[in-house]
Amino acid sequence: MRRKTLFHLVPEGWAVLVGLAVAFFIVNAAVSFWVASPILVLLVMAGLYFRDSPRNVPAEPLAIIAPVDGKVIHRRECYDPFLDREAIKLSLRVGLLANYLIRSPVEGTVVELSGEAVENLDGCASHIRTDEGDHVVIVIREGRLFGRRPCRSNYGERVGQGRCCGMRRLARRVDLYLPVNSRVEVELGDSVRGGACVLAKLVHKPTTRGTDGEDVAT
Repeated sequence: MRRKTLFHLVPEGWAVLVGLAVAFFIVNAAVSFWVASPILVLLVMAGLYFRDSPRNVPAEPLAIIAPVDGKVIHRRECYDPFLDREAIKLSLRVGLLANYLIRSPVEGTVVELSGEAVENLDGCASHIRTDEGDHVVIVIREGRLFGRRPCRSNYGERVGQGRCCGMRRLARRVDLYLPVNSRVEVELGDSVRGGACVLAKLVHKPTTRGTDGEDVAT
């Protein structure tokens, strides 16, 4: 999902920013600067909220990248109800003025989610399958207003590691379900930056070529 921005601001934000700017100038001209100052504060906050600042994605193919700016508030092994498996669950509390966009934690293909867990979910979720066959689920449970699902790409489309895949809008918490053998790189309370910080790494056993020509795990 490619995003074209002007001055590193997402397109959805320009209507809000222009509206606040017009309101500020009208109130400032008709009344006074001090009466209009709260609108100016809102304008600055909106500019921070809708910014799309460039991110340096770590050059680690098996790394799981933070999808949003926030703080790690949950880390433990658990049951993944979406894919019916044992998994590692990481939860991030999203900062109030964190980046507006959601970035894909891994490179792979967006896969449709279905089943009772999805139907009963008080939120929205996306499923990404990597080229190595790993599965990562992103779930937004709080503040999903206006968000259809974290990855807005169509099913079957590819998403890039650390690249924009959707908008978090008003999301305040994001959960990740990772393969149970993933090596977690963060601790509770750590602050992370979407598209730039490594949350965990996918683990794959190295293989060697056997005498019969088949790949053998070592």
